Amino acid sequence: MVSAIGNDGPLYGTLNNPADQSDVIGVGGIDYSDHIASFSSRGMSTWEIPHGYGRVKPDVVAYGREIMGSKISTGCKSLSGTSVASPVVAGVVCLLVSIIPENKRKEILNPASMKQALVEGAAKLAGPNIYEQGAGRVDL
Repeated sequence: MVSAIGNDGPLYGTLNNPADQSDVIGVGGIDYSDHIASFSSRGMSTWEIPHGYGRVKPDVVAYGREIMGSKISTGCKSLSGTSVASPVVAGVVCLLVSIIPENKRKEILNPASMKQALVEGAAKLAGPNIYEQGAGRVDL
């Protein structure tokens, strides 16, 4: 499952559910200059702090500021938000799934294996800390 982490930044601990859950791929937003978008929520997750410590979130970041999308009527308009970035990551997951032979998908494919592939393949950004970028910019 892929989910936007929310647009409550730049404060830390502002993650939204379900993206703050460990089995969900939480996606933050960046601009085309690879800077964390000011609106992008930041980790750590907070719901488990009374009984331990928070987890690193977001898991990855993707382009989510001033992305061109379609208008309801005609033409295009500029869109921003982590809900614009998360479909990019969902598309990357679909492309990764498409290269797994159909007869092997039940053996290999699960949310954890997709999250591992995204996190290990991410490009770490210079500057932002782990609670702002997670593993870095998604990199197919």
